[in-house]
Parts: sequence; structure tokens; C-alpha cells
Amino acid sequence: MMRHRTLASAMLAAFGAIGGYAAPLAARPLPNDATVTSLRVVPKAGHADVLIHVDGSITLKHFTLTKPDKIVVDMSGATLGLPLGEVYDGVARGSITRIRYSQFTRTVVRVVLTLDTNHPYTVTQEGGLVRISVDGANVSFDPWQVGEAAETDAAPSNPQPAHVEVAPVERREAPAPRASRKVGTTVIPVNTAHGGRALPEEPEFQQSQEPRITVSWENAPIADVLGMFANFTGRTILPSKNVTGNVTANIVNLPWDVALKEVMNANGYDVSVNPDGVIVVDTFQSIAARRATTPLITRTVRLNYARSTSVAEMVMARLTRTCTSQPGIPSLPAGTQPPGTASGTEQPEPATVQDVNCPHRGTVTADTVTNSISITDVPSALPGLEEYVKTIDLRQPQVNIKAKIILVDRTSIEGLGLRYDLGSQTQFFNDIVPRLDSTGNPRTDAGQIALGGNTVSAIANATQRVPGAALQLVYSTAMGNFDFTTFLEALQQNTLLDVQAEPSETVMNNYTANLTAGTQVPIRVIDAGAAGGQQTSSFPRATVRFQQTGIILIVTPQITANHQVMMKVHVENSSVQFESNDVGAVFPKQSVDNVVLVRDGETAVMGGLTQQTLNSTRSGLPILSELPIIGRLFGVTNRTEEKRDLLILLTPHIIDDGEDLPTPSRP
Repeated sequence: MMRHRTLASAMLAAFGAIGGYAAPLAARPLPNDATVTSLRVVPKAGHADVLIHVDGSITLKHFTLTKPDKIVVDMSGATLGLPLGEVYDGVARGSITRIRYSQFTRTVVRVVLTLDTNHPYTVTQEGGLVRISVDGANVSFDPWQVGEAAETDAAPSNPQPAHVEVAPVERREAPAPRASRKVGTTVIPVNTAHGGRALPEEPEFQQSQEPRITVSWENAPIADVLGMFANFTGRTILPSKNVTGNVTANIVNLPWDVALKEVMNANGYDVSVNPDGVIVVDTFQSIAARRATTPLITRTVRLNYARSTSVAEMVMARLTRTCTSQPGIPSLPAGTQPPGTASGTEQPEPATVQDVNCPHRGTVTADTVTNSISITDVPSALPGLEEYVKTIDLRQPQVNIKAKIILVDRTSIEGLGLRYDLGSQTQFFNDIVPRLDSTGNPRTDAGQIALGGNTVSAIANATQRVPGAALQLVYSTAMGNFDFTTFLEALQQNTLLDVQAEPSETVMNNYTANLTAGTQVPIRVIDAGAAGGQQTSSFPRATVRFQQTGIILIVTPQITANHQVMMKVHVENSSVQFESNDVGAVFPKQSVDNVVLVRDGETAVMGGLTQQTLNSTRSGLPILSELPIIGRLFGVTNRTEEKRDLLILLTPHIIDDGEDLPTPSRP
């Protein structure tokens, strides 16, 4: 026991040296040449000055961070000599919103200035005074000071740049989280000067900025380890009666909150922070069991852009679960989150036995009238769920789609034919020339052959016609007792159908635009099966349905992360042709279904379809119709040529990126 007490005393001294929060430095001297004795913030014309007084020789190094913007100044060879409990008061002075300082390592004192935005700055040194000048607006503020009374802070008449080792300006993203600010079992970085409240200006997933420690334990009682953390941080740490055992660990330059969590997790315990800022150490099961008994509360979140019904389904999967043990599954107390998750985070998918044995504690309801959702869950999970809803409820960008549909239909018809009729009133073999009976009416009987005389009759091409002939000539002459009649028919027809449609529509991202220009054709449908059964009538029942014809354009755009547009497109051009048979009508159609990826403003050719049809018929007398030039005098020729071209062009334009519009200022 005496050895443990000696070790605890040594560790407390080491903690105090690292963080600068314990007894005065005179009680535990460090092998450094200089001591930081005071720190001041004073207003100057057009900028704010941070004055750091050092009573020895130091080497400076400074760099910047982003999100939020910070200036970091490291003083090598210095010891932090500021009194215990003195921290920045949180008042914005010029462009400086916060100041933090600590004994970063045994030989380095770090000062961190948090800015409202990126500002130019200079670092100079004159004797024992380090001056950090940050440009900003000409505003006045009350000076702030920590430490012993500073000497004059007037700028020297000929200030020289400090001996500074300037690191390259480093504008980088926040590092990966080691102790991210999230609710649940993770320690929240806290400010001891504000009653344990979470640091508001620290962004989520940013590395902890708490003072760092380097310490080792070998088989030390866990109660002594927690006592050291409590003495170092000035926080209240309460272990439960279940927290027992010894700790063997080696911590090297870690923030104290990260070190506390990692050490406790490695020994089978977890750390939580209650609303009063008290740090509680207990087993995972006990913390989960207390969470399971926490009363539920309800919050209503109004949505601006997303549908409440779809958002409610996604939030439901992230509610806190209460798990029960099952055969073959590790026993989990009520309220325990599955491994790797925390309250308000996404649960594993797809559904497994865990989903059946871990039902949600709360619930989510959607109100379609006000487009809002009501979330009922444990208080610690609600902030995370609300943040998740905000990431979904985003204003979607809009896409303007300009389409050009070109349809060209050309039809060419040529026809030429001669027909002959040779016969008399009493003898004939065809009916292209009407014969009259004794009463003067056209005869309707079949061809007649007279057997009482030596008369003859003949016909060539009696039934072949040129449909729709534009020219029809008839020549008739008498040949003895017979009438010889010749019919000449000719046709040449060209038809051109040119359809150019240029629809334009603006649609939101991932929504479908439907443009239709045409006619709805009614179609009568006979239901033969309706005549049987309980029907009072034995006649089939007829219904009418409508078939859309014309030009139909259906587009669903999706804006990709690299600012391109992916479009799912259906383009259709159709018409109707009525038939005399039982079919009733047919619908010739040309359509294109495609998915294409184009850049903003780029034109995509969705379909180029060329269809050509040639139909030629020829009928005539053998041999004679084959003669050159005069062959057409002994036959009928019909030639039809159709050529159809379909071209579809689509051009998407992203007309906005989905950012919220600024609120207009009131006069």
C-alpha cells in the first residue's frame, strides 16, 4: 500500500507539470530555461494583440488550422507558470473568440487562438515579450489578462521579427476523431470554467483539444488512477461499486479525456457524463441498464423539403434499442446498444435475430399535414437524431431539361397501268365495263358466252388497279360486233411529315418529369367472360379504355457528386391506325429507353432511328409486259417507298445547387 501511495503522489506531480493546473511551479521545477508568466489581450488600431510574457529564452513555432480557424503558437523551452483555474472568459475580442493554453509537452507551452474567420497575423518577439497581432475590424474591447502583472506592452520603436520556426501554412481538414462529441458512452470534451458544458465552438468529429498527459501505471489500483484524473482535471469522477481491479497502462501524449476513456474501456468499463457535468465510471451493462430506465421524451421536428413519411422510416431504424438475451446470443441488458453503435446511430442492416430481440424503445410518427415528425426516445439520443434529420432535410437542386424530338416521314408512291375490256352486250367475260340488260339496268350476273354465233371476247388486266389514281383515261372503239375499251391509270404522290417538338421542363433532383403531347384514343374492349355466372344478360360486357398517343417524354434526373447529370429517359412517339377487322386499331410506335450520364449543359443524342420501306408490285401479260419501253402498256405497276427518321436530343442544365436562399432583409 505504501508503494501505491508513493506512486500516486509521483503521478499527481507529473499531471500537474503537464497540464499546468496543479501547485505552483516552484514546488516541482522543470529543466526549462523560460517560464510563461502572463498572457494579455489588448486592442490596437485595426487588430487585436495577444501579449505573452516569458522570463527566458525560447524558440517559436506557429501554424494555422481550419474548421474552425485557429492560430497555434508553440514556445519550446518554456514552462507554463500561469495560476491554477485562470481561463479565458469567452468574450470575443476583435477577431479572437477564444484563447486556450497548456503545457503541451514537458518542454513546450502551446497557445491556441480561435478566430471568427481566417485573418492575416504576425508573430514578433522583443526581449521577453511575444506579440501575436491578428488583423480585424476597428472595434474596441476591454483588455483581458491572466497571470502576474505584465510589463509595458507598448510596441518597440524598431521591432525585430522573432526567432521563429515557421511551419508551412497548413489548411487541412479536421483530423479523424479520437474523442468525438457524441452523446452516449463517449466522453464529451468539456470546459472546466463553464460548469462542465460541452465546448460549443468545437466542431463534431474534431480531435480533442484538452490538455495532454504522458504517464504509466503498473498494477495500480483503479481507484488511485481515477483519483489522479480527478486531481488533474478538477472534475468530479464517480466510480460505481462495480469498478474494481488494478490498471497497467502506458499513456503517451494523449488528451486526458481520450486517455480516461481508453484506459477504462481497456479494463472493461465505460465512461459517461451526466447533464451536471459529473463523470461516471461503471460497467457497460450498468450504464446500459440505467439508460433503459431513462424516461422518454418527445420532440417535434418540422421538415422543409423532405417528406415526413419517408424520413420517419429512416429515423425509426436509428432509435435506441432494448435487447434481451437469447440462446446462442450473448446476453445484453435492456437498453444496451449493439456493438459498434451508440444511441441515435444507425443499426445494422438487414434485419437479423438482433432486430427481433432488440426492439426500439421509442417511436416516430409522421404528420403529413404539417410535414413534421415526432420523435420519442431517451433524452441523450434526441440531439443525434435531430442532427440526422437535418442531414436529410436538404433543399434539392433543380434541373432544367430541354428536349428536341425530330420526326421526318417521307412517302413516295408511283403507279401506272393499262386495263382492257373486249365484249358485247350478249357475250363478255369481265365486269369492268357495265353491261345493260333488256330493261336498261346494269347486269349483275356473271360473264356470258354466246353459243349461237362465231363471236369472241377477251380481257387483259381486268382486275388490276392503281389505287387512288390521279389520272384516269378511257378509250373505246368498235371492232365488228364488239366494243374494245382501254383504261389508262397513272399516279405519282409524295408525302412529307415533319414533326419537331421542343419540350422544356424544370424538375427537382431525383424527381420525374412527364411531358405528353398527343391524343387519347378510346378503345372498346369486349369482356366475353362477363356473360356467364350471375349476370342477368347473356350478352358480353363492353368497356372503354384510353390509349395515349403522340409524343411522350419521361425523364428522371440525378445530380452526381462531381456535378454531372444522370438521366433515366423514356421517349415515345406513337399514332393510331384503325383497322376494319376484329382488331379495331393498331398503334405504330417508336420509343427509346435509356440511362445516360452527361455534363451540365451537354447535349445527349438519345436515339437516331432511320427506317426505310420499299414495296413494289407488278402485274401484266407474260412476255409482252417484259418488253422494254412498251412493256408498261401491257401491265400495272405500283411502287411505294417510305422513309422515317427519328432523332431525340436532350440537354440538362443545373439551375441551382440546392443551397438555401438568403432571407431578404427588412427595410
